[in-house]
Amino acid sequence: MQTTQQTTQTGFTLIELLVAVAIVALLAAIAVTNYSQYVERTRRADATTALTRIAGQLERCYTQYGRYDNPTPVCTFGFVSNGVVGNVSHADLTGTGIKSEDGDYDLTIAVAAQSYVLTATASAAGSQTNDKNCKTFTLNHLGKRDSTPGPEADTNCW
Repeated sequence: MQTTQQTTQTGFTLIELLVAVAIVALLAAIAVTNYSQYVERTRRADATTALTRIAGQLERCYTQYGRYDNPTPVCTFGFVSNGVVGNVSHADLTGTGIKSEDGDYDLTIAVAAQSYVLTATASAAGSQTNDKNCKTFTLNHLGKRDSTPGPEADTNCW
């Protein structure tokens, strides 16, 4: 008499393993994309904070000297630029400008006696160069905030 022996299989088949790996890869791709966008939005605070701080200091200078450009004596204020604490005047912001606190944005100013426009532009060497939604931020003496690529970006950028 012959007996048949039944064997039981343990472990995973190759197909089951490939399906599991594909699911993990898909979830990881979604997570990395969302995380990158979150980090970009978080780094935008570097620009908006810097513009707001500088605007506040310019207003203080204006109340002391009655003008934004070339007050005498030169109005300077403490500011952290690219991680380094130092004194800044509006003259430092003209031309190439200075870096924001984390170094992700270049800060510049267009100044006249009774007005100014502060601009924060994503630094070419910074980590925000890939931020397609909010490359440039502006703030003027009236408190008007703007950003590029356009007005619809203002609510998302600021």
